[in-house]
Amino acid sequence: MKDEGIGQVSQEFIWETFDSLFKTVHRQGKRVEELEARVIDLERRLTERVAEQAKSQPRAINEMPAERAA
Repeated sequence: MKDEGIGQVSQEFIWETFDSLFKTVHRQGKRVEELEARVIDLERRLTERVAEQAKSQPRAINEMPAERAA
């Protein structure tokens, strides 16, 4: 009888541990998804900013200074 109680406690402990581990993995998976979405958003914003800066910078002129004066 004593052995059955020890086995039951061990089984409950195993299931509680498994449940806790499952919940932790699920929570971490959600955090990974949130971080991936944030990275995608930041990459998109960076691309937009680079495109805006490229448009606002003057283009290089392929003229020699003497040609400009003439």
